[in-house]
Amino acid sequence: MIPAELSALLEPLERFETIRYRAARLGDRLADLAYANPYEGIQEPVRAALRRALEDDRPLALQYSPFGGQTLVRRAVADALVASHGLDFTFRDVILTPGAMSALHLALRTAGEPGDEVIVPVPCWLDYPLYARFVGLEPVLVPLKPPAFDLDVATVQDAISDRTCAVLISHPANPTGRSYDGGVLGALAEALSRTEGTSRRGITLIADEAHRDFTDRGRYRSGSAFFDRTLIVYSFGKYHFMQGQRIGYVAVSPRHPEREAASEELVRWARVTGVATPTAVMQRALPELLALRHDQSWLLEWRRRLCDELSSAGYAVVEPDATMFIYVATPPPYDDLDFVTQLAEKGVLVLPAPVFHHQGYFRLSLTGSEQMLTRATPILTELGPQ
Repeated sequence: MIPAELSALLEPLERFETIRYRAARLGDRLADLAYANPYEGIQEPVRAALRRALEDDRPLALQYSPFGGQTLVRRAVADALVASHGLDFTFRDVILTPGAMSALHLALRTAGEPGDEVIVPVPCWLDYPLYARFVGLEPVLVPLKPPAFDLDVATVQDAISDRTCAVLISHPANPTGRSYDGGVLGALAEALSRTEGTSRRGITLIADEAHRDFTDRGRYRSGSAFFDRTLIVYSFGKYHFMQGQRIGYVAVSPRHPEREAASEELVRWARVTGVATPTAVMQRALPELLALRHDQSWLLEWRRRLCDELSSAGYAVVEPDATMFIYVATPPPYDDLDFVTQLAEKGVLVLPAPVFHHQGYFRLSLTGSEQMLTRATPILTELGPQ
């Protein structure tokens, strides 16, 4: 039976799912901007890579792979990380997983033990606290700094106790769409290093980088560049718009003080938890997927257009500089769920802030079809601030 504390964390999304189920009756008239499902579909180069992987007829091509993933595939990911992050990754640092969700579970289990605390800046991706509690950790929620939702390093530092084992951040941040600069990440690293001595163990930075490819590649800075004890979580499904295929990884920073032990423990947890590995087909496709680059001009155009139109309609918009999302203040006099319900009844689905352990906002995704995005704007304007 699911414990009460986990059920409480499940409730906000389950309430939204009830709203979504009712809205589904609208069929083609529904503008679904809730989840990052790409209604325009995946691009042909991605489809071609998947077809070639499936057609691979080498012996055992589609059979079991070792825990952690195939060595050649892990090496390809490590080489890509060397190029993108400037650190000396090897294949042993990379543990392949069935998506970022599995990677987060392994990272949390490796970072601490039951009774420890993990600091989570909020608003955050919906299931961070759920996963922390499931593995026996206590999530300590600290607020990001409005109105820009900057990472408040002083608040993070104040939240550190002798039970703190990890800080878990999404960078770029979901749902706010913010990408933290080197100054903020450097300050966070200094704070963690300065206060690490008060913790019962070393503090791990778990850096969820699932949306890093939706930033300017020349400007993105990883937390691993500033803090040694870092575990990087990543999902290939986001960038390649094939999220249902579930392939990602958790990678140990080459500067991690327990680099080898952490990597070995991640592999062992993959077995203990039953997380195992991504499918053989996705592992076969991965080296080719690593080389693909996609045009994102459509995303930048819609991001700017929606931000401008919502601002003109009187909404308070958090200016995103990454991801596929826009985070917007719920207009008065609505509370979050009432507003989302009203929108759904008129044919627009968005996610309410309580899903992200926050209040007073909603998140919309830019991955709806052009028709959906165009249809949603006048409805949002109609229900907007008066």
